Amino acid sequence: MAESEIHASESEINPPDFLNKEFFHNVLRRTKNDDNLTITNLKFVLGTKPGDNYASIMFKAIVSYTSKGKTVDSRSLVIKTFPVENEVNEDMTSEMLMFEREIDMYTKVLPEMKRIMEFIGDKEELAPNLVYHIMGPPTLIFDDIASLGYEMHYKLFDFNNTVKIMKKLAKFHALSYYIYDNKYNHLNDLTKYTTTMTDVQMDKFKVFFCGFDYLREEVEKWPGYERIAEVLATQNKTFRENLLAAYQPNPDSEANVLCHGDFHIKNMMFLMNGEDFNKTMFLDFQLSYWGSPATDLLCVFYAIGGTECRKRRGEILSIYHESLTEYLNRLGCLRKPPTLLDLNIEMLKRGPIEILWAVCFLPFFHLDFTKIDPEAVADTSPEVMSKVRKLMYTNEEVVKTLKETLPELLYKGILA
Repeated sequence: MAESEIHASESEINPPDFLNKEFFHNVLRRTKNDDNLTITNLKFVLGTKPGDNYASIMFKAIVSYTSKGKTVDSRSLVIKTFPVENEVNEDMTSEMLMFEREIDMYTKVLPEMKRIMEFIGDKEELAPNLVYHIMGPPTLIFDDIASLGYEMHYKLFDFNNTVKIMKKLAKFHALSYYIYDNKYNHLNDLTKYTTTMTDVQMDKFKVFFCGFDYLREEVEKWPGYERIAEVLATQNKTFRENLLAAYQPNPDSEANVLCHGDFHIKNMMFLMNGEDFNKTMFLDFQLSYWGSPATDLLCVFYAIGGTECRKRRGEILSIYHESLTEYLNRLGCLRKPPTLLDLNIEMLKRGPIEILWAVCFLPFFHLDFTKIDPEAVADTSPEVMSKVRKLMYTNEEVVKTLKETLPELLYKGILA
């Protein structure tokens, strides 16, 4: 794909003014503990494909410097900040405290998880290393794991690769479950991270939640889907309330964990080996919150694994449960873990989240940003929304998935 074909916003192309040589001098001198460190070269490149990050922008800084008599020819750092000229994104970041939450994850929660893992001899890395952070303006700087061979992967995985991701997710959930069970020894109160899914955010970003009428118009054209079209026509009356309830943790449940909250294939990087991967790291913890593991588990079947994984859903859930239980035992967790039945019940109870992924979110993963400006996605005018949704719901892969999943949601009583 030629660069000229890609629609990128101005904020995605040009870094903010504060990201200059003086800024990186301060960062590197502090992190390297060398007041005489001198940058000899600094350049920026785009950190992601246009459209991959909605509430933030990312750049890579390629830095050359001398420190303590040694020369570093090239060090790559990933910078995550937000487009200060975009009022919508700035308001969202402020109201949802997204950057504050992610900084907490990288400076408190993930380091605590790492200490626990190392104590039991587990050296696996869950996420990239945070090098530096500031709050004014909110900015995080990471080591660039692409320099270690990690890369993005945009195609949904097969069963075996999805299972590997599911096992790592089980470890992340188990660690949070253990920290909660030992809260007198681990001072991070994970329950303070409440869901970011609120009325305010649904109003502000209704483009992500209002696909039912547009989808109904398409489904009415599919022979044999008349009943589903009728049900879709009623969703606007009930979906909002049901979805907000589904994101709330059940205080009496034994299944609550720290959810990643935005668990999809674009929020992880991989050491690829052909079509398979050897290792993965999780990215973007801005939406992490204390709640039902079903929030993350449902994402797996729509934004990580393909059709084969949905067909083998029960098997994958069983593998997740086995991995979760085994790791909790390895940690010495005294609290009884949720049963496999508990997890399956959670999946049904959180059905509105599955509708959200199937109907509202999944189609966005198939948008071709060579044909549409990423900023148009936030445009709520009827003309633009109709164009965007038309592109989504006529996409061959989206249609195939919806024809498969909508009847299942109807028969389970989730789509009702």
